[in-house]
Amino acid sequence: MNRIMKKLALSLTAVLTAGGVLAGCGSSQVALEDYPTTVVATFGDTNIYLDEANYLARTEQYNSEMYYSMIGYDISTMWDTELGSKTLEAYTKESVMTAICQTLVLDAKAEDLGISLDEEDQAKVEEAVSGSMEEIPRVVKDATNITEELLTEIITKNALANKVYAYAVQDVDTEVSDEEAAQRTISYILVTDGDDADAAAELAEELKTRVEDGETMSEDMVADYDNCTYSQTTYGEGDYDNTLGDFGLTLETGEVGTVYEDGYGWYVVYCDTDFDEEATEAEKDQIVETRRTELFQSTYDEWLKDMPEFEVDEDVWDLVSFDDNLYVAETESTEASGDTTAAVDETESGTETAAEDTAADTTAASDGSESSAAEDTSAESGASDSSTETSAENTTAASGGSESSAGDPASAGESETVTAAETTAAQ
Repeated sequence: MNRIMKKLALSLTAVLTAGGVLAGCGSSQVALEDYPTTVVATFGDTNIYLDEANYLARTEQYNSEMYYSMIGYDISTMWDTELGSKTLEAYTKESVMTAICQTLVLDAKAEDLGISLDEEDQAKVEEAVSGSMEEIPRVVKDATNITEELLTEIITKNALANKVYAYAVQDVDTEVSDEEAAQRTISYILVTDGDDADAAAELAEELKTRVEDGETMSEDMVADYDNCTYSQTTYGEGDYDNTLGDFGLTLETGEVGTVYEDGYGWYVVYCDTDFDEEATEAEKDQIVETRRTELFQSTYDEWLKDMPEFEVDEDVWDLVSFDDNLYVAETESTEASGDTTAAVDETESGTETAAEDTAADTTAASDGSESSAAEDTSAESGASDSSTETSAENTTAASGGSESSAGDPASAGESETVTAAETTAAQ
């Protein structure tokens, strides 16, 4: 659920028709065509204009609305969803500003490090811009008045930030042993004891015997029992601190046993494999990503100490609101305008800044468990698919694999002045 909310925190906002509709907060109104000259934030002597911030927010808005509409989520109310003390809209807008700040910090550090874009980088940027301008959904274009010049600026800044990120993590330790990453897969049936504990215990033993006799543990095995639930999970040592998880670690491939856990009932546990090679390799990649996250965060925190203040004009930023949805589900009447899904895929891969795709994750960077905005787009700018995203799209640890079921081992109105470091922490 947290991951869904984080991703949800990066997409949607109000439809603005090009050239004429005003967005406002209180008595303030600014025409969309004036966004390129309206300062929404400053980073020392550098101005950040509303057209850029609006484009990033609208792109996030559209992408999230499209995705959650496709999986059946009610997007008409999604932005009012409470995430702690904030709405999803407030969280998303905060994340966009964090993203902008982080990209500026990395680009500022590039000069100190002697890092710049070479001819190959520039060519990839131009390729990404060319492809993306054609694929940006019409409603996003209308809501932002996006120009090739602005898109080029955004992708160029992202490309430079990517190179700085690559520099910061170049010495990460990529060696991970099988022992450190070892993952196993178990199948298990939970037999809840309800009002008859003895009957539950007998049923658990019966199911165990059937598995020992060669029957495959599956959902079909318990289809006729109301008090039984089948699940499967892949995990490693230390992932789960409970009876089921601990018991599963004692089994070797092909072994089956039973264990009781207070509050749940009896578990019939079968060890599919005590060393899942594919899952172990994936865990190795995850461990390296975690190391990369930690290395980048520590380096980034040091850089922040010498950076200027990042100040957001909240009155201006309030002009961008998510009162109306951008995305409208495709129907026969809208198919003629093109494949919306493909357009969004291209928009995500070709136009998001270094921070966009991970701004929500980086908002939590202060606890050391998440990546910072640039790192999820740290791969070469404008990769072979004309995108500027990183190959490391999500560094959040995913211990526990494919588990399911109960008992599873598993202030507006005034300008706000903050330091760059503060923008990376949870607001």
